[in-house]
Amino acid sequence: MAVDGGCGGTGDWEGRWNHVKKFLERSGPFTHPDFEPGTQALEFLLSTCKVLVIGAGGLGCELLKNLALCGFRQIHVIDMDTIDVSNLNRQFLFRPKDVGRPKAEVAAEFLNSRIPNCAVVPYFKMIQDMDESFYRQFHIIVCGLDSIIARRWINGMLMSFLHYEDGVLDPSSIIPLIDGGTEGFKGNVRVIIPGMTACVECTLELYPPQVNFPMCTIASMPRLPEHCIEYVRILQWPKEQPFG
Repeated sequence: MAVDGGCGGTGDWEGRWNHVKKFLERSGPFTHPDFEPGTQALEFLLSTCKVLVIGAGGLGCELLKNLALCGFRQIHVIDMDTIDVSNLNRQFLFRPKDVGRPKAEVAAEFLNSRIPNCAVVPYFKMIQDMDESFYRQFHIIVCGLDSIIARRWINGMLMSFLHYEDGVLDPSSIIPLIDGGTEGFKGNVRVIIPGMTACVECTLELYPPQVNFPMCTIASMPRLPEHCIEYVRILQWPKEQPFG
């Protein structure tokens, strides 16, 4: 596999992955003791690694862009929302002409057209619509969700994959979960290794109660009583003015 050199059909021009090599081909003060620098990690990243991004909203757009520019080529993205005009101020993969279209599909089209050899596969679905075999194919799952319920669901799915033999966890059954979230100007991210670190269910108290809801969710895909209340308060009440 050509990692450097002319394009030659690979899309890998000379020096394209120099920024990634700085992390993968040398040790640093914060690297894990078991980390072994070399070219194998970059080859795996470019040719084999399959990543699933859950959510193509404000955080999801940033995740997709960064993963694609870092060399991940087999990226899948799933999101059940469509684009609302209120998304355009921060979800930079979308344009005014995309309003009303599925976020996952538009994000995939944008990245595939801009980044050579990037193959983003979109799914305009709920995560619950996909079966166990779908999630088993990925090496890493990255979440950019705005729902604790969805986090708990995907956490439960990954925990169900764990296989123990004589009380010892089989490492090949582990799919790491990188969970991130934002609320206003605040954000958090953590890595969950199922069976080895605390999972979502173990740390539910760390998630604050949700007080703001994305307009695209409220308008096009309300799925909680709170969404319906916010829809009436923000959109319908000013129009109807029931008390004059």
